[in-house]
Amino acid sequence: MVHWFAKYRATAGRLLLVILTGYAVLSLLWQNTRLYTGLPERDPITIHEERIAQLRPLLPPSGAVGYVTTVENGEIFAKEKTFTNVEFLAQYVLTQYTLAPVIVRNRPDLPLVVGNFIDGPPAPGFLEKHGLVPLRDLGDGLILYRKERKP
Repeated sequence: MVHWFAKYRATAGRLLLVILTGYAVLSLLWQNTRLYTGLPERDPITIHEERIAQLRPLLPPSGAVGYVTTVENGEIFAKEKTFTNVEFLAQYVLTQYTLAPVIVRNRPDLPLVVGNFIDGPPAPGFLEKHGLVPLRDLGDGLILYRKERKP
């Protein structure tokens, strides 16, 4: 009997190691899935991408478009430098990322301009000041404008 055990001792040790390791991994997996059940199914980045991706069919395959939001374009980076509101900069960068390879420029003077009004409509006179005419309202504060040509 002792001879039989000695013959399979190394194999039994390996098998026990595999079983215990598998148990530990499955136990960790079970614990982590229970911990993260309360996480939302869709994160803010995915929601933003889905919202901005609606513009793709309306834009040229390459080139540049302008960008406007609730605040003046110069304030997007100014607010980020003082950390008063980085949301505007984050929205701008995510819009660039989502619409690539189209280049999104932080200015309202291009033929097509993306309006991303996450905090409500622009200030009165903002659109007229920049000569922006709504081309397509996609809802939820997302509007594609065309730059009105001055005669």
